[in-house]
Amino acid sequence: MVVNFNGQIIDQNQPIYSTQNRIVNFGDIVKEVIRVKNGEIHLWENHYFSLMASMRIMRMNIPLNFTPEFFQDQIHLLLEENEVKNGKIEFVCSRSFSDDLLKSGIDYFIRFSLSDKTWEYENLPAEIDVYKDYYVNDSFFSQNNIVRPEENIAKIYLLENEFDDLVLLNQHKKMARSLNGAIFLINDDIIKTPKLSEGVNKSVLRDHFIAQINQSEKYKVEETDIFPFEMQKAEEIFVLIDGFGLKAFTQNRKKTFRTEKTDSLLQFLD
Repeated sequence: MVVNFNGQIIDQNQPIYSTQNRIVNFGDIVKEVIRVKNGEIHLWENHYFSLMASMRIMRMNIPLNFTPEFFQDQIHLLLEENEVKNGKIEFVCSRSFSDDLLKSGIDYFIRFSLSDKTWEYENLPAEIDVYKDYYVNDSFFSQNNIVRPEENIAKIYLLENEFDDLVLLNQHKKMARSLNGAIFLINDDIIKTPKLSEGVNKSVLRDHFIAQINQSEKYKVEETDIFPFEMQKAEEIFVLIDGFGLKAFTQNRKKTFRTEKTDSLLQFLD
């Protein structure tokens, strides 16, 4: 497998950054996670403008050649070199090393994760719990897909306790998101999910998914504030993972969940 680094195709195991680079020293990056379906970039225009908005928020100097055509061409170049059509793309932009931060340029790399399916759906016995050792920052900046080193600690807690995912809370002790994506609770025909201001990660796929469901006659999505005790009252719980699809959960502590309604929601990702 190869990656696209600043327009050059290189082996994914080849070192590309020096110890002076800001991605190494500060994790100074933004990232857009994108799904590729049958060789096409799913919702490519939305993803392009999302990446540009994230770079502006982080005060990065966006190169003039970062056009919509450039965005598509660089991704398609990687797909062609890897001879793949379905999977997950990560488009990562970082500030390059410079003695003058205001004049720092941009490095980027694009990598691909292989999949044999158009969309993934995981419906296996899976347990989700609430993580309480730190709270998610619900500020505007935290909505960006950036490095969050504190989540590495949460992932270690997840592995040590053999959970499949963790619900992260904001400082108001309300649900923000899970470690892996946007969380949804189903009761009857109502699907509840935390609103953006609760600490949700900005996501093109989440916006598209919610809009598609709300256009249907079967379900209605409510973006609202949710306290963690509401998990015990839910019929079903699932997480929407960027670049992947849906993951259903069957257990939270002693509470068990069904998955039939979640099964039917995969159609709204297209």
